[in-house]
Amino acid sequence: MKETKHDKISNFPSYLRDWIKTFRGKATIICLIGLGIIPFITNNSYIIGIFNTFMIYTIFAASWDFLAGYVGQVSFGHAIFLGIAGYTTAFSTRYLGSPWWIALLLGACFAVGFSLIVGVPALRLKGPYLALGTLAMSLILYQLFLMGSLGILWENAFPGTELFGTDGIGQVPPISDIPIVQYVAIFLIMCASMLIFTHLVKSKTGTIFKAIRDDETGTSASGINTTKYKILAFLISGFFAGIAGGLYALRFSGVNPGVFQPLYSFYAIIMAAVGGIASISGAALGAFIFVFLGEILRLLGDIPQLAVFGGFVEPIFIFSILLILIIRFAEQGVLKPMLERLQNMWDLLLGR
Repeated sequence: MKETKHDKISNFPSYLRDWIKTFRGKATIICLIGLGIIPFITNNSYIIGIFNTFMIYTIFAASWDFLAGYVGQVSFGHAIFLGIAGYTTAFSTRYLGSPWWIALLLGACFAVGFSLIVGVPALRLKGPYLALGTLAMSLILYQLFLMGSLGILWENAFPGTELFGTDGIGQVPPISDIPIVQYVAIFLIMCASMLIFTHLVKSKTGTIFKAIRDDETGTSASGINTTKYKILAFLISGFFAGIAGGLYALRFSGVNPGVFQPLYSFYAIIMAAVGGIASISGAALGAFIFVFLGEILRLLGDIPQLAVFGGFVEPIFIFSILLILIIRFAEQGVLKPMLERLQNMWDLLLGR
């Protein structure tokens, strides 16, 4: 039987080989190589820490983009999975003495469980109601963890723990005391996560996800169980958001109720929107811009010469303006136009 175009797309190894030959694929490989050698060319813990944060946020943004951009299930409560996994990972490493990788997987599994709890009721909601419903759930968890209302569940089994309350869990052991080991671990996890996401969206299951996004009624009418696939999408997204949450707790040696705030959910939305919705590599670029631009603006905010009208220019104010400009003049994100311009420059240099 002759292989169809769809079959070629679904054949991931073949797709990957063809993708590497493209300008976009080559640019991605170069960026990954550059990212991989960072700890070998500098031992500055501050710089390495920023890159660690960027890679963690890349996984988090990609997990949201997978759910919203490819399945059409827009969530304003993605911080739920980040927080649950962060707390589980922190608790397992500090109080149970679990190795970091076991605690990380355990945290991701707890996030999957909560994604099922969130996903099943949320399937009755669509559009803005789904977004508001997930937002409400994250606010509820934020208040419960903040007030310590759930602490009684652990009081007898784990006396003296600080699982709930404003302080959260601190003094969490890192992945490794050697910065380069921690960096390489996060780098490999990020690469594996992005590869899995890319495989999923190029597979036959990914085609069904995109069909649900574009026309759920028509997809259901064709005999596809859309409910099953939407739940599956929530589970996958929750798992990788949980991976990001566990790495976050290990990276910052702790976690607190603040990770349940809607602000963290909007972080994922902003990063995906800046890079380009429905683009896994766009989520990575958005995370890079978000983390590094935010860090630059924070440093600039400490310079007295930036005083305006007797006060200091807040970095978040400048970042908000730049974000509005990016969204206004690049509706599909900055990745696509940036790649087009880079390719034009490359072709010009080669005389094509």
